[in-house]
Amino acid sequence: MKVYWKGKLQKPEQVRVSPVNTGILYGESLFESIPVYHGAAFGLKEHLERLKRGCAFLKWPMPKLAEFQKGIQLFHKELKRDFIIRFNLTQELHKASGPRDFFTHAPVLYATARPLGHNSQDPKPPFGKVGISPWQASSTQVFPNYFKAAVYMTTRVVFREHPEWKDVLRLDAKGFVVDGGSSTPLWFDGHKVCVPPLSLGGLASVTRIKVLAICRQIGMPVVEKAWKPQEAIKKGEVFMAGSGVGVMGVSHINDQKLKSTGAITDLLWQKYRNEVLKLNG
Repeated sequence: MKVYWKGKLQKPEQVRVSPVNTGILYGESLFESIPVYHGAAFGLKEHLERLKRGCAFLKWPMPKLAEFQKGIQLFHKELKRDFIIRFNLTQELHKASGPRDFFTHAPVLYATARPLGHNSQDPKPPFGKVGISPWQASSTQVFPNYFKAAVYMTTRVVFREHPEWKDVLRLDAKGFVVDGGSSTPLWFDGHKVCVPPLSLGGLASVTRIKVLAICRQIGMPVVEKAWKPQEAIKKGEVFMAGSGVGVMGVSHINDQKLKSTGAITDLLWQKYRNEVLKLNG
């Protein structure tokens, strides 16, 4: 494992990130995970635009595009395969501070990378089980939905208890699906693709937008509609869309096997693969 830090790849033990930073002191940091296929980042513009919104929220300057591009290029040379890169931003502090202190200097950027959990050359999409998180999802009134970090701590706790789950569904107080733990859940009810309304508080996912665009391109109706897990178990297909999985089919929800799996997920995976393969012509 190596870390992109100050313009080059280094071993983790060589990296010196200050322990006096907003991430450690206040849990105030930003990150963005971007899939890289054949050396080209998929949705780079959209991912960095969301990161820019996060910087604006925290009143941080946004790092330059060249910094992100260099990290991607160096990891591509190192790994020689498809990977997902995670860029992290945190603001290092230069004096003792309390939660009311505010600084406007630029955050520091570092990145790590790992192999993707799917293969764009595989004609079949990944499939897996998902569970239902016991932790209630927050709403847009609680936290802006262009941040990722708000849900990761509880999601990681659930994964420790259920390592067999590939993802989790996060529900609101009424039992409606708001989002997934690390990707967006979508339900094809037999006639249309139902996506949880962003007004419920789910992440404004880049891959979500791209997969829904594919649905519309092939004439598949898409609606923002609140739905419950039990509805999806009884009919249609559930699939997840995210940077780490691309398009992943769901076989079980909380150990209950879905009535239908396969056809729609296969079709969308093929279309997603085609978009990925266009990256390098």
